[in-house]
Amino acid sequence: MRNFTVLLEKELRENLRTKKLLVLACVFVSFAILSPMMARFMGEFFEFLLPAGEAEAFMAIFPDPEWHDAYTQFYSNMAQVGAIVTVILFMGLIHREKSSGTIDLLFCKGVTPVSFVLSKFTVAVSVTLLALLAAIFVNFGYTLYLFEEAGQIGYVLLGAAAYGIFLILVIAWVILASTIAKSTATAAVLGFVGYMLMLLLSSLPTVGRFLPGGLAGNNTALSMGYIYDDFAMQVGVAVVLAVLCLWLAVWRLKQQEW
Repeated sequence: MRNFTVLLEKELRENLRTKKLLVLACVFVSFAILSPMMARFMGEFFEFLLPAGEAEAFMAIFPDPEWHDAYTQFYSNMAQVGAIVTVILFMGLIHREKSSGTIDLLFCKGVTPVSFVLSKFTVAVSVTLLALLAAIFVNFGYTLYLFEEAGQIGYVLLGAAAYGIFLILVIAWVILASTIAKSTATAAVLGFVGYMLMLLLSSLPTVGRFLPGGLAGNNTALSMGYIYDDFAMQVGVAVVLAVLCLWLAVWRLKQQEW
């Protein structure tokens, strides 16, 4: 436990030094502000750009924007860019320690692979969820300001929690990728491939609806209060896969000689 606490402090200092929380918060909060604006004023934007006749025809195709369109826009941006930024920030968590020789020193001092991996995971998840929580409150407030309605905050937080669980799985996979990769570039590739597979496999017929990729695709419905049938199953599968990734990361470190 003492080793774990020391490692947590080390990871927190490292994250503050590299400004990972600041980077994530800036990216997430930027989408939280831009998404309601894009949902609310996209029609006026195209109306301004297009000639009068084309603008009227274009506007007739699309319904008037509603408050939940802000959440649709937000999670669409987060699924594409937000998750990718998360992968980039944490892709070399363990490999950097291996290449610098820090991990050898830590293990010689009695640090266990379990404490090492869990400290990395705990801080990475805490930083990511803190940035996400700040973004969702900004998104909720700005949506309320622009649309005068933003849904019930409890359901909005449920939609954010679903996406947060998806990000937790992404981080667990990135840690495993960083453990098995022989370079930071390889860890990045493995991280991106795993992330894309999570999304692609969720689109498969029948089995896809049980996979955790749905946690990054049904957030607007959850934010509106529609809890779909497979939500609990997706959460359960995400938790199991995250635990499996962490276990494999620990097992991989135990197999190596330090």
